[in-house]
Amino acid sequence: MLSLASAALVFLPEQTAVACPAPCTTETPVVTDPDPKGDLSDKTAVDDIRTDTTSCSVYANGTGMGMYCNTFGAGDAKTLREKYGDQKFQQCRYSELPPTVEAPHNPNPDKGRFMLMTCLENIDFDTYNGGPNRTLSLSIVFVPFGTDTSDHHNGITNFLWNQIDRNKPMPVPLLVTRPNRTPLVGIPTFFTFQWLDPLSGTPMEETRNGGAYREVTAGDVIMRARATKVVINPQQEGIKSTTCLADSPYREGALPKNQPADACSIIFKRSSASARKYATKPIPANIKDAFYADVTVTWEVTFGEEGQPMRTLGDGFAMRMRQVLPVQEVQAPNQPPTVIY
Repeated sequence: MLSLASAALVFLPEQTAVACPAPCTTETPVVTDPDPKGDLSDKTAVDDIRTDTTSCSVYANGTGMGMYCNTFGAGDAKTLREKYGDQKFQQCRYSELPPTVEAPHNPNPDKGRFMLMTCLENIDFDTYNGGPNRTLSLSIVFVPFGTDTSDHHNGITNFLWNQIDRNKPMPVPLLVTRPNRTPLVGIPTFFTFQWLDPLSGTPMEETRNGGAYREVTAGDVIMRARATKVVINPQQEGIKSTTCLADSPYREGALPKNQPADACSIIFKRSSASARKYATKPIPANIKDAFYADVTVTWEVTFGEEGQPMRTLGDGFAMRMRQVLPVQEVQAPNQPPTVIY
């Protein structure tokens, strides 16, 4: 049976250094939350499955899931270091920010721009697949002009990055507020969710698997993840959290009293102009006049041989992230909420 490689997706807003043991290269630091304690998504659960043709180790946590499999009669027992020698591994790759993600304020547009950086971290080069502590992180970083942001290709880089296809992050919920794109004080604000693929930033509704759902296959082994609930906590004194269905309903144009009984809503008692004063958790310095809400998604993960009964992995996994949520006293030109990765 294969040793397991764990993947974690990190949604974070400010910069710190990232360790990069040889053989790998990196030029831009990863970002981090100002108060990360208690914000990490659930730890990884693992299990094994064997079919007539495939032997797999499966894993899942609050931010991703995947599997590492051998087809019987195939495989390579060499470690990464033995197989690829002194080849340099490109740890981080860059891409433009997806249209659905708003860039932070750039005080130096003549010196660089913000990009999405995806990094493979904690690689153990003395294993054949990267080791049990491998993580995947996403971050928005400032990239100075002249930085090499191209994808590099060699044996070890291609091998590790290509495995992402069987090691996928969970979809990320972007809060959509109704009836106003920017919530107003004193009236019910209803929430629905647009589920995004964090690697591409594209809505999951445009993909084969649909919204709050993720599927991974390898041979005749299949894994499925389904979001069961979403908790929104504004992290403000006197404003309670709310628990919602992952496919929370909303009746367009209906009065609050005529909305479905299981609609997701919060009544905000005050605007976000005083967010920092009443915050129950630190708010990053670059977040202005907005609540910095905790959003927690619970995922149910199952796996098994295709066409056979599925088994449950773990007992549910919590994905935790934070999202900017401005609230106004009166109607004003609307700005959509922004997810901070």
